[in-house]
Amino acid sequence: MITLNDLDARAPFMAQLNYSGDEPVTIVNTLVAPPGLEEDVIEAWRLDSEVMKTKGGNISQQLYRGPAGRVVTNVANWESAKDLQNAFMSPEFQALLTTYPDGSAAYPHLVRPVEVPGVCLGAPWDREPALATRKPATAGASAIEYIDLCPDVPLAEQLRATNGAFTLQDTFVVPEGAVDQAIHAYQEIGAYMKGHSGFIQAQLYRGLGSSNVLVDLAVWETAGALRDALSAPDFPALLAYYPAGTRCFQLVLHRAAVSNVCVN
Repeated sequence: MITLNDLDARAPFMAQLNYSGDEPVTIVNTLVAPPGLEEDVIEAWRLDSEVMKTKGGNISQQLYRGPAGRVVTNVANWESAKDLQNAFMSPEFQALLTTYPDGSAAYPHLVRPVEVPGVCLGAPWDREPALATRKPATAGASAIEYIDLCPDVPLAEQLRATNGAFTLQDTFVVPEGAVDQAIHAYQEIGAYMKGHSGFIQAQLYRGLGSSNVLVDLAVWETAGALRDALSAPDFPALLAYYPAGTRCFQLVLHRAAVSNVCVN
């Protein structure tokens, strides 16, 4: 059996499913498998994705897998939150949740793409409050607390284990009322990253409803290119523009091929 965990207690996943809007939504669901049972979790995900594909409003799903460790992420697009709710609550899907190995954990969250000028496209955001509060928490110090969803495989080890192009998933949980400030900080870092060799593209997503969650999926050519950008002397000062108290979960991922569901 798998347990569902909320990234933001102020916007729990089950409450997000009740969102009344009819705009398209994306679910970003990170799964942590028990040690040695990664393939069992992926097989269970394949089975429930086969069910989801038959439901009205389903557009696509893509699984991402880490080069080391026990974490995978599913990114799926739906025509509306209501469509996803209907599919999620269906008896066929609910029955499949019991096929996940005991100890499996999921961190689902509903998001939408957000427009960040010069970086990515999506829904516009209010820049004025962000500009008014734009000041570093402490000069030269990061305002972000980095947390490992899977502590036995920290980010440095994930990067050492990766070869070739990959996707870096950054999931930010920011303090109440500080999402716009965090997006502005992301814009500056996005512009900085675009100037470094090996950066390909990035897309920022904003949590639905009252969520204070942001998810970034950035594509890099190599782990070395990312390490070079992060170790540059001017990078730490940019992190200080995030709101103090921001938490971030980081994952190194590759697109995974799953029969009849998605390709790499």
